[in-house]
Amino acid sequence: RQLQNPVWSFVAEEYGGVCDISYNPLVPGLMATCAINKTVTLWDTYRNGHELSTTEPPQACGNKTMNVGKLYTLSFYQSSPWLLSCGGGGKEIALWDMARETAIQTRFGGRVKEDQQNPTPITEEEEEEKDNITQEEDFEAMMAAKDKAMDKVRENAETKQKRSKKKKKGKNKKVHRKGR
Repeated sequence: RQLQNPVWSFVAEEYGGVCDISYNPLVPGLMATCAINKTVTLWDTYRNGHELSTTEPPQACGNKTMNVGKLYTLSFYQSSPWLLSCGGGGKEIALWDMARETAIQTRFGGRVKEDQQNPTPITEEEEEEKDNITQEEDFEAMMAAKDKAMDKVRENAETKQKRSKKKKKGKNKKVHRKGR
């Protein structure tokens, strides 16, 4: 059985080796790769900006050094067309907000899927209320976790104390043998 040839095959990173690839589900034709050379490269998989090219490889249309070490993974956010996160060997993650990148908006801005173009705006009051609720929930969760941890510490201390009392009792007992 012979498998079909790949749609594309091309060199994406000459000196870094591609570690991950992500296709933006909200912006057709926008693809990204990351590499151990510490960069994210954006690719346009469409020909002339409006149809998927199956005869020509994607065209590189920009890259960015993310400053988190060698990159091993990246992903477009499912809920935002312009957010891309990546993680690397520097023990950090980076978030690239492409909403204000003029070159990216010029090339891909008209392709955002209709339901994502005009999301319902959140007012400052709604945002503030959401933040307050989140902070309260976070504080309560943190305090509950701290209480659980303290209970565990007390329980461990009591167990150790009981064990040491048992050992002391055993050492003070005299062994009586029959027939002496």
